[in-house]
Amino acid sequence: MKKYLISGLVDKYRIKINLFALSPNSAISVFKQKYPNAEDIYVIQDLFKK
Repeated sequence: MKKYLISGLVDKYRIKINLFALSPNSAISVFKQKYPNAEDIYVIQDLFKK
């Protein structure tokens, strides 16, 4: 499992949450389950993190 930073719009507020998931797609689906009315959901990559 890997940690993903997921960002989404919930009630006109941008929220960012760290989630553990097997893939980015499964992390987005977990975010959608937690916030069903979320829009514009995407994964933020940690490009500079080692």
